[in-house]
Amino acid sequence: MADETTEVQAPAEEPEKPVPQNIRNLHIKAQGSLERNPDLAIDLLLRCVTACPWFLQARTDLRKAEIGRYLLKHNGKVAVSPLAAAQAFFPKMKIAGLVKKQKFAEALVECEKLLLNDPLNIHFVKLFAETAIAAGRSSAGLMTMELAKEHIPANDVDATLVLGQLYFQTKNYPKAVECFDIVHRARPTDAAIGKMLKDAEALNTSGTWEEAAEAGDFRKAFQDKKMVEELDAANKSVKTADDAQKIIAETLRKIEKEPKNVNYYLALVNLYLQQKQYDEALQAIDKCRSVVGQDPQLDLRYAAVKTEKYDTDIAALREAGQAEQADALQAERDQYVFDDIADRVQRYPNDQHLRFQLGEQYWKYRDRDPALVDEALQQFQISQRSPKDRVASLYLMAHCFVEKGMVDMAIEQLKSSLELLPSMDKQKMDVYYMLGELYEKEGRLDDASKYFKEIYRADVTYKDISDRVQRIYAAQKEQGNA
Repeated sequence: MADETTEVQAPAEEPEKPVPQNIRNLHIKAQGSLERNPDLAIDLLLRCVTACPWFLQARTDLRKAEIGRYLLKHNGKVAVSPLAAAQAFFPKMKIAGLVKKQKFAEALVECEKLLLNDPLNIHFVKLFAETAIAAGRSSAGLMTMELAKEHIPANDVDATLVLGQLYFQTKNYPKAVECFDIVHRARPTDAAIGKMLKDAEALNTSGTWEEAAEAGDFRKAFQDKKMVEELDAANKSVKTADDAQKIIAETLRKIEKEPKNVNYYLALVNLYLQQKQYDEALQAIDKCRSVVGQDPQLDLRYAAVKTEKYDTDIAALREAGQAEQADALQAERDQYVFDDIADRVQRYPNDQHLRFQLGEQYWKYRDRDPALVDEALQQFQISQRSPKDRVASLYLMAHCFVEKGMVDMAIEQLKSSLELLPSMDKQKMDVYYMLGELYEKEGRLDDASKYFKEIYRADVTYKDISDRVQRIYAAQKEQGNA
């Protein structure tokens, strides 16, 4: 996409002010009209956000209503206009002028006018998000972006690039990396995109910690890069157990002086893990939780340490020849992993990757209860919205449909995943192989042959592809002679 992202500083979020009762009444009336008369509801909601730009719930309802009306009008499809970028040019100039004069309320109204009839136009979405961020209304900008993202096709590279740029501007570097990685795979020779990906990866050193942080001390601690570098250097300098214990003791003293400094807790966890002191590492994570509060990254870290402890103990038991105890502990470990992922999905229901992991767990244990296939299918239907997990979700959804005897639906999922796989890598060969298998079982030998041959051309060592191709040739010949 030729369109360059304007550098937008993200000021502190403006707090929501009290909403006057007459505007609240208008909002209630709009909510009551959403199903009966969406046009009226949209008009009322627009009046709400024009009068109270900080009224986030009204703006969220407005955006959902606009998208719903748009999809109904276009039979559930997103109509991409080749003139979309040009249509945004003059409004962008006008809105930029209003922002420069700090007339943010008027600028947001102009953005809303654009979104009324085309809420999924990625250029309009980008313009609104940038304006909202500049106005100190980042929540509104990100809300609009996220709602649009749900309906923009995952293989829309231009839209994914814009989303990545906006995530980058709002310092959501993990999601920026996710978007830029998709675009880079689609356009590997584009140096500018490669640079965006590297920049986002470089700034993504702390995962989603900054994104999750709410407390000021937490955010400040993560931005102290010199401190992080010093801690990393200390960790790398550990040569012996005595060195480790000295650095652990020093880190504990630092925590005593600065009990809210998250970096010290994380460094302590790493030091304990180097010495395989798993219980102490888990305690350090728990203390960090008491500082930070509920945080998905800390929960993930705790689960990873706990699982590593299980794996270490299981390996030790097997090495000692205590197979029965090792098997019992393995069962306990597997149950912990299952329960932990299920619990975290309850805490973070919007985490699509967690949904994918839970689906994998349900699929893994489907032999215990056939109903788990439906549970897995439900999770994969949610996780397919994530660009990172979309192909894998569609692939496993296909397996679920096969398990339920719905071969035609399985084939649909596999073909959908192929739209996201431009190069013949292992993932694409897995999809081709499954399609070939399904078509072969259905007796559609020509279709099966097409997919098996594509794999054979790319990699003759893939699974049993040589035997498959020869068998298909023989079956086609026999079918022709019949």
